[in-house]
Amino acid sequence: MIEDLGQDATLFDKGLPVYLDHDFEVADSGMLYLNSTLTVGDLDEVMISKTLYEIVDFVLDTSEPEYRELYAIANELEREAAKLRDVAQRIEDSDTNVADLFDQVYDPE
Repeated sequence: MIEDLGQDATLFDKGLPVYLDHDFEVADSGMLYLNSTLTVGDLDEVMISKTLYEIVDFVLDTSEPEYRELYAIANELEREAAKLRDVAQRIEDSDTNVADLFDQVYDPE
């Protein structure tokens, strides 16, 4: 369960709270989306979806990043990818081990 950390920002002097949450979604096509949900005060939530490749292309196209910045971004993405792979492997191994306990074949489909 994701912990609610409270509002992310405040608009105007009177303090209109702003909440911004992000989540990943993999479409049936295999495309990876970053879904950002924006809530301002008591207004309805707005969801903005961007593909990961759009975000990367934006970084490459909208400025002239230095090579160090690009390496830093790539390295951070690799570290996060490794964490995701580790957790996925642990889940898969656990499911396989449980199936073995009950003399079943683990089929992830």
